[in-house]
Parts: sequence; C-alpha cells; structure tokens
Amino acid sequence: MEPPKERLSRNRRSSLSHLGRRFINKTYKALTGQALVPKFLTVRAVANGLKKEQFSGAIRLARGLNRLPDYLQAVCDKQWEKAQYWDDLGLKAKAADYYLDSALWGVYADLITADEEKAHFLREQYRESYFRAAQGFRTPTERVELTYLASTLQAYFRLPALTKPGQQNWNLPCVILFNDLFSSKEELHYVENSLLAQGLATFSIDYPGHQRPYASFDVKELGNAIYLFLYSRTEIDSSRLCLYGISLGGRFALHLNLLMPEKFKSVVCLSTPYDLHHDLEQLTKAVSAQFFVSPMTARTALHELAERTPIEDALSQQKSSILIAGGGKDNIVLPEETQHLFNQSASKDKQLVLCPGAGHGLYEMMPSLRYEIAQWITQRI
Repeated sequence: MEPPKERLSRNRRSSLSHLGRRFINKTYKALTGQALVPKFLTVRAVANGLKKEQFSGAIRLARGLNRLPDYLQAVCDKQWEKAQYWDDLGLKAKAADYYLDSALWGVYADLITADEEKAHFLREQYRESYFRAAQGFRTPTERVELTYLASTLQAYFRLPALTKPGQQNWNLPCVILFNDLFSSKEELHYVENSLLAQGLATFSIDYPGHQRPYASFDVKELGNAIYLFLYSRTEIDSSRLCLYGISLGGRFALHLNLLMPEKFKSVVCLSTPYDLHHDLEQLTKAVSAQFFVSPMTARTALHELAERTPIEDALSQQKSSILIAGGGKDNIVLPEETQHLFNQSASKDKQLVLCPGAGHGLYEMMPSLRYEIAQWITQRI
C-alpha cells in the first residue's frame, strides 16, 4: 500500500500540474483574444450551422470582440465568391451550400457589430445570399413580402420536399417561427429543416423594425397578417398551425396563442421569460450582454414587449398544447422561471423540458432537441 505522505506528495504534484495547465490555457486565450469573446457565441453559431473550427479560427485571428465582425464579414464575402463561381458553372445545389454558408456568417457579423451602417449593409448582403441559396434548396422555398399595416415584412415560406409549388389540396400543417427579438429569420434555417423533415411546412418572418426593434409593433395585426397569408395558401390546412418562439420570440408566440387560441393549435416556447417587469435592471444587463445591444436598447425592448405581450393573467386560460423548454445554465430565464411558466399554463396537454447543461436558447442541445420538438409538434397537429 502506498504510504500516506507519498500519496499526498503525488496529489500535490498533480494539483500543481493542473493549475499550470489552467494558467497556460488562460494565458493562451488572453493572447489570442478568445477570452474576450463569450463562449455562448460560438455555441450558438455552431448549433445553427457554422463549423466550429472555422468560427474559432476567426476568433483567434480577430483577437477580440471589437475586430471580430470584420473577420466574420471577410469569411462571408469569401463564401459568396465561391458560391458565385459554382453558380456561374450552373451547379445550383453546390452554389446553394456556399450561399447559405455566406448568409450565416453574415448573420453573426451583424449580430455583434455596433456600427448601424455596417449592420444595415450586412443585412442586405446576407438576405440576398440566403435568397440565392433558397433557389437551390431541396425543399420548395418562397420569399414572401407580407403586408403589415402600411408596410411589408420579409418572410420565408417553405414546404416539405414531397410537395410541389402550387400543388393543390395537400392540407399541410405549418409551423410559424419567431426568432429572438434581436435576431434574424435566416438563422432559423436548420430549425426549419428539422420541421420540414417531419412533413411540416414552415413560415419564418422578420419583426417590424428589424433588426433593432423596440417591440412597439401591433401584435394582433401581425398575427392576423400571418394567419391570412397561410389561410390563402392551398397547400396549408389553416386549422393545423403551430407557433414556435425562441427567447423573447417565445413570449411573443405565447401571447399570440393566448390572443388567438382559435387560430393556433399548439405552441413551443424555448427560453421564454415569464415576467419582464420583475428585476428589469438585472434582465437588461443579461440581455444586453447576450445579444450585443446597448443597455438602453435592451431596457426599452424589454419594457415595450412586457407592455404589449401580457401573458401572466391569461395563462390560467391557456388551452392549446404547449411545450416549454429551458436551460439550467440560462442567466436570462432562470430554470425556476421556466418551471413557473409551465405550472401557470392551464393546458391539459403540456410538456416541460429542462436541460441542466444548456444556456439561453438551448443551443448546447442542438440539433437533437430540434428533432425531438419537431416530433412533438407532428403528434399534435
């Protein structure tokens, strides 16, 4: 048997070695700028379609968050050039892969840039890139200009691969997707793919005022505009509609379900806040850091959304099927709040998914969670 003193000595050496490795690792990250870029940004980007090695490489080259948008945009431009090369050769499917990749790099460059003029340019670029990618998708995809009040909103309407554009009487169910308030519809591409694979049509849309909204739009008017569009489509069974929202988009989806229960059969809420009024200052700090917006923008958006999407009192009347998911490491929507949201819903068909190792948006659990949710929706609509 090993003497106690010798065992203690080895433990100390092991501990010192571990501390040394941690120090070297932290020093390396500081020198390369990785320590300045939140880990959740990489997790989110990879979950939504970018390659981890490439994204981490851009972070190392940028050496910090301030320069990172330029490096992400550089990759976006490079992928665009490759897409055009294959497009010119008539290889639409291969070009579509690069156009899609270019669009996603642009989405994340836009997400973290503080320069509004540059952000506007990026939005135009990745929207065009995604539109070109859509022409080579294996599933029918249509860019839609949705009439909303005196303006139009951009949206994408996608059908499962088994359908043909304009084909009559398919009576497909459809999932309406809302990304977070400070995000874009193009980021939802792989969420849509998981739904399409289950035979569900999808409809994703930008909020009014994209991409720095103050949540001051008319919720009911937007909901009506979406419903009327889907009602007009012969491919869709308008009695089989589901709302799907992430983060603040989840609150919007839930409010819309409570507002129009006869129009939407089920609702999915991921990382959805229950109470935006309580501890507004702390929420403002967390949202500002998570979505790379100024504290003033975050606070205004939270306040406006709280006023325009009341859910607290109406949840006792909520009847539609509902799936509520949250992360154990979420610093915006705590696990207790997710549990409370679930408890308050009066639905007889409700499911709670708590992921202990996941943060806000549950990106650590993708893509497996996306497909589980898609199956849950399929069983209900």
